[in-house]
Amino acid sequence: MMKTQLLVYRQQNCGFTETNDLTIREFSKADAFDAFDLTIIDLQDNHLWKSDFSNDKLMYDHADISSIRQMMLQSNSAKCIVTLPQNYRYSYCYGYNLGTHAEEYKHNKPLKDFIKDFADSPIGELFPLPLRICFGKSKTILSNKEFHSDFSFSTPFTASSKPLLVSNASTVTAVLISETFAATTLQINNNDELSTVVDGIFPAKVQPARTPDWLDEVEYHDEEAQRVRIKEINEKMALLNEERKGIEEVLSDYQNIKSVLCTKDFDLENKARHLLAKIAEVDEDFQDNKEEDFRFSYDDTLFLIEIKGSNGGLKRQHVSKTYDHVQIKADAMEDEGCSGKLKGVLIFASQIEIRPGERDPFPATQIAIARKNDIAVLSTETLLRCYEAYIEKRLTSASFKETLRQTCGLIGIDAFGLDASDHC
Repeated sequence: MMKTQLLVYRQQNCGFTETNDLTIREFSKADAFDAFDLTIIDLQDNHLWKSDFSNDKLMYDHADISSIRQMMLQSNSAKCIVTLPQNYRYSYCYGYNLGTHAEEYKHNKPLKDFIKDFADSPIGELFPLPLRICFGKSKTILSNKEFHSDFSFSTPFTASSKPLLVSNASTVTAVLISETFAATTLQINNNDELSTVVDGIFPAKVQPARTPDWLDEVEYHDEEAQRVRIKEINEKMALLNEERKGIEEVLSDYQNIKSVLCTKDFDLENKARHLLAKIAEVDEDFQDNKEEDFRFSYDDTLFLIEIKGSNGGLKRQHVSKTYDHVQIKADAMEDEGCSGKLKGVLIFASQIEIRPGERDPFPATQIAIARKNDIAVLSTETLLRCYEAYIEKRLTSASFKETLRQTCGLIGIDAFGLDASDHC
């Protein structure tokens, strides 16, 4: 194995042994990456996965994670591999527990329930671009060894990324993020397994015969001019690479926004809530208590939003559930002596596995029920185009909210004063 630094959360009982080629350091004691051919960042210690005492979205050791990221950026040539966790439980909500009369973590949940993209997670600063994953156990065979994984990488990959290792379930368990940076979801337990995975990700190359250092000092023909030109080209390439990185980030954001058309459940709720909050110009932070999926106020109206997606079509139960939210809130307001208007809105992603233009229209029966109960129904296609129009300043927040308030039944983009062909 090449000269390697292995960074671990706790060195004691980490499962690895130092050798002539392997130096083991804890996160807080990391050496500069360029002192090694390869640095491996091991995130596969389940004791690592707990939140900062005051912020559940940060790791307890987030300062060390930040330092490691800075060292990655300072590295000029060293390769780097991040070994991602299995489906450990993430401890959070630190405080005084009345039951035990002690300060401790009061809650925990499996990583699969809250991490869909490692770039948008407590270790997100390690990754410059989205690194989406999905849960599902698989096995990957390398050099006749069997490696287990709880997660795999989701497609599509960014333009600069490519799959490296594939499991027996045809899922991707290692991905190359850049020329020198890779990540894997394979569980690695000891030195032998570590060496096998490293060889699978960065295969050893046959080294050419070494030329003496003094050969560069011997001038030949227009060598100096050629070197100057290479330097100019490298400077231009560095600028272009930075521009490309920015474009890739933008395209990745666009891909994430568009995926509101083809997702459902928790993923869809988060994506649709984000778009709605932007258009409505309200805070998107919302505690889902298994009632409506989002709510916001406009003038004297409280909007109660239900967000649903399905491989099939719109059903009566989807409309009815939206209406139920309105009735439950109306009863509560009456008991509290509160006044104000309520508006139920259903955001629905229909037949998510089919292209939008080939999807069936929402059933007239369900739309009639929505109209009767003053429920506004928007497809995710309409929501996407409204968001696009909003960021392009073709649709104002006030106009969007006023249209929702005044309209019931199915709301197409024409109701917002937009044309089906009037988008990029």
